[in-house]
Amino acid sequence: MKRIKSVIALLLAFIMIFMLAACNKPAETTETTEEPKEEEAETTTEEPAEEPAEAEVTDYRDFTIDASKIPQEKLDTTLYLAVSVRGLENPYIATIKVGMELFAEYLDGIGQKYEMQVLDSGGSNDKEVDNMRQFAAKADGNAIAYADPNENSIAYSLAEAMAESGGYIGTAWNKPDDVGPEDLTPNWVIHTSPDNVINGYEIAKALFDAQDGKGKIFVLEGMMGNTAAIDRAKGLDQALAEYPDIEVVGRDTANWATAEALTLVETWLNQNPDVGGIWCANDNMATGALQALDKAGLKGKVGVVGIDANTDIVEAVASGDAVATVSSNGYLQGGYTLAICYAAWTGLLDVEALPAEFREFATPATVITGENVAEFQSYSPDFDFSKPFGCKAD
Repeated sequence: MKRIKSVIALLLAFIMIFMLAACNKPAETTETTEEPKEEEAETTTEEPAEEPAEAEVTDYRDFTIDASKIPQEKLDTTLYLAVSVRGLENPYIATIKVGMELFAEYLDGIGQKYEMQVLDSGGSNDKEVDNMRQFAAKADGNAIAYADPNENSIAYSLAEAMAESGGYIGTAWNKPDDVGPEDLTPNWVIHTSPDNVINGYEIAKALFDAQDGKGKIFVLEGMMGNTAAIDRAKGLDQALAEYPDIEVVGRDTANWATAEALTLVETWLNQNPDVGGIWCANDNMATGALQALDKAGLKGKVGVVGIDANTDIVEAVASGDAVATVSSNGYLQGGYTLAICYAAWTGLLDVEALPAEFREFATPATVITGENVAEFQSYSPDFDFSKPFGCKAD
């Protein structure tokens, strides 16, 4: 009996082993694992054949500072804002300061805490860089600034002084060709300037046309080593090439200064009292030229042109004592540069994502002559700083 039971148990064990082997046949296992692999292979081979989706292109002219998205922590932090310039006695530069004040009114409206100041270099490169470094360090990263480098050689140093403390800066007018905002991303946010070559050319043409395309002229250039001065002179030279009967009988730098311009023009008038026009690289020097002409009894008889739309030169254009000037709109330059830097400081604007044409670009300028001077005299700045790239020329 025991032997029969042992045989039966042995048979049952063999049956169970056979059934387990049948359930785990290699052929069935291969089928089960291969089918998903075939499906995956089909999916991977089909994907490259599909048309790639077009990348979304953002027009930063439509970029908006949405105040509701600014972190409360930022709004409660004191933000330091500044304009770095070479002296408020220049009426154009004074409008840059007003642009900062207009932007400050915008900050009031959205509840941003701030303090503002003017960093006056007095025309010293070293002082301008030192001013910026001290300002940025005091703010400990909570700083934004507009800077007009005294000479193009210090543009990088000004931006570096800000970057060291983590603030944000926008420069205008002057910088070397081989450096720019991309070299200090994200802290050097933008560099802007009106087209100085075109502006120098346009006022020269206006002057030459007022002289019927012939006669003698004096040329008062701006500060050497200053991009705006260099480019405006290039524009003048382009116009001179088109007017072969215009003769330059006096050409020198007056360093943007009224007094220096007055002295030069007085000296030149002794040698060439029959001069027909005076081309000035800015309105401060045009003021000096007009003073010299007035002393010589020639005011209103000799054409004068400049750039910056200083009040006295605009009035001279209106009265016929000057031929033309150019408005670079310092209100716009100062205010909107700070607005763009503010968007970066709040984190709403990703500076690294900005296309190159929104890192360096031209701001608008208007040539003012007798034809449109009345319209300009009634101009009152009215900006929407929530659209910071509204300052970009078309």
